[in-house]
Amino acid sequence: MPRPEWWPGEDHEAFTEWAMERGVEALGVAPARFPGRGLGMIATRKIKVGTLNPRQPRHHMKTKADRHHPMKKGEAVVQVPTSVILTMDKIPSSFKNQFPEGTAVQTILAAYFTHGSDEELAEYDLWRKAWPTRQDFEDSLPILWPKVLGGLPWPDSEASDQENGSTNQPNFLPPCISGTWNSIDKGSPFKKYESEHRNLLLGQELRLRKAWADVTAALPDTDWRSFSYHWLILNTRSFYWVGAGQEPPEDRNDAMAMLPFADYFNHSDVECDVKFDEDGYTLRATEDYKKGDEVYMSYGSHPNDFLLAEYGFFLHKNDSDCIYLDDIIFRDLNSAEKQEELWLNQYYGNYQLISQGVCYRTEVAAALVYMNEEDWRTHVLEGSTEGVDEKKSEAIIKGWIRTYAAEADATMNSLQTAVQSNAMVQADRQKAEMLLRRWAQIKEICENALKAIDL
Repeated sequence: MPRPEWWPGEDHEAFTEWAMERGVEALGVAPARFPGRGLGMIATRKIKVGTLNPRQPRHHMKTKADRHHPMKKGEAVVQVPTSVILTMDKIPSSFKNQFPEGTAVQTILAAYFTHGSDEELAEYDLWRKAWPTRQDFEDSLPILWPKVLGGLPWPDSEASDQENGSTNQPNFLPPCISGTWNSIDKGSPFKKYESEHRNLLLGQELRLRKAWADVTAALPDTDWRSFSYHWLILNTRSFYWVGAGQEPPEDRNDAMAMLPFADYFNHSDVECDVKFDEDGYTLRATEDYKKGDEVYMSYGSHPNDFLLAEYGFFLHKNDSDCIYLDDIIFRDLNSAEKQEELWLNQYYGNYQLISQGVCYRTEVAAALVYMNEEDWRTHVLEGSTEGVDEKKSEAIIKGWIRTYAAEADATMNSLQTAVQSNAMVQADRQKAEMLLRRWAQIKEICENALKAIDL
């Protein structure tokens, strides 16, 4: 029988058989190769939301009512039993005990795949052959990109970066990823504050360097390329997991597990239903699919900069996309008194810009530019409009947006010059083209927001 056009290859076929033999259930989906997009999940039949899958095992029906009514949250397409989910509980104690208490789960799991014996890891051989390669990561993840594109100097790249890099070169990564700007001097916040969608590369760098320090302290002969590869496998393919009877860890990153077969799903900004209990994980489609369609699961409501930094891709259309004006706003609100007011009244940072305009936090910050602290505080705490000038606020916000748009123009011009030069190798040109598409999206967000404010 001829194989379908979407056939993923022998390694993936063998792994699928391995997963099914261990209790994983694929209910109308299969791994597939999509031209220009790599691997994902394809619908092998029509998937209709709101109908009970005829193959749905009854032991997953939790209540009597469930047994007599169609599922309304979506149709189960993949189920992974607890027995095959890889968690810290599956790692031999003799291996885990080499690390001090408090070592990150991701570090230990990555170390296990790097140092585990051939006999112990043999069980996962077919699964590991289905993973992306390190070259795949180097092509897609900014954290492994060369310095000329804004990447970081790692143990295996410092020499080439020193030869090819320049301290005066522009940073081509978006500010939400790199934390740097090319056309402005960013404002300096006087307080550290949490924002999971800003300075993304710095956050990744700190976690990976900490992991490297911890693993080499316990296992000095660790190979950097192998360990960092497995760390990134965990970073891009793991699922949230808390075992039965366990409390969620303080650090969400430690609630980590790997789900064979379920990790084939690609992300889209779609509704989905992904849940786990003591029986395992169930992934449900909440949209209709025709046979042959790619079936997606959502990784969460994330902006495109986050998707690019964490997973190495971004969406053409993403309703969750936004950028942040924090650095630009802090440049204008640079007095200690005004920043203190923002901090004390919980309006410090996280100023979002989307195509439809700015968030309320940004409007509040704009008013503080021209209002005295006392009037502004009354406005924030009591809703007073005394001293508030909507025209002034609008003009200030437009100025902030135009500053970001100018950054997009400046960076795209530099990128285009770099792409056309002979200094950039072909592989880096492909990454640069990806960045040009992202910067075009950023410019479009700014332009649409300016139009929205004028309406």
